[in-house]
Amino acid sequence: MAAIILIDDDPAVLDSLGSRLALAGHAIETYDDAEQFLADADLADADCVMLDIRMPKSDGMRILEQLQRRDPNLPVIMMTGHGDVELAVSAIRKGAVDFLEKPFRDSRLIDAIDKAAAQRETERAQTAEQTELTDRMDTLTPREMDVFREMVTGQPNKVIAYNLGCSPRTVEIHRARVMTKMGAKNLAEIVRIALRLGIQSGA
Repeated sequence: MAAIILIDDDPAVLDSLGSRLALAGHAIETYDDAEQFLADADLADADCVMLDIRMPKSDGMRILEQLQRRDPNLPVIMMTGHGDVELAVSAIRKGAVDFLEKPFRDSRLIDAIDKAAAQRETERAQTAEQTELTDRMDTLTPREMDVFREMVTGQPNKVIAYNLGCSPRTVEIHRARVMTKMGAKNLAEIVRIALRLGIQSGA
């Protein structure tokens, strides 16, 4: 089940589309006023937004740009009328994940929603992992952080000890603590973690 926000100035479209998605098991929130949506909507829990590209009171492209600024990882599916395909392609270039040309089949609709929700789930998992890694790194002492940076170079303890002006035994102790605190089982994992955190070798 995905949490979907629908934005279209046509109440009939909102009712029809909302019913179709609700029957498919999704949680639906609808807005017929894009400005009201921007003022009231909580984007944190949304899995995707379906946004009409042409509305009398609001420019869908402008709303897309505002959404990109507020939550660049929130998938936005643009809904277009006949003749709006060129504009929809432009929306894709500006960050929309897909566009649906009205009228669209249920299979096309569900496929677009499923892909958007999967993308949002992946982004949330990556964000959670990044936060956890950052929290783990914050537990390192300054000396452990020095060793962490040196470990990424792949140098043996003797070289790291020379670079840091300490004994190989001290490096060995700090190295073990870094591995434990960062939740890494081997050097390859430490390198992967360092890349995720933007830690440069020997920096």
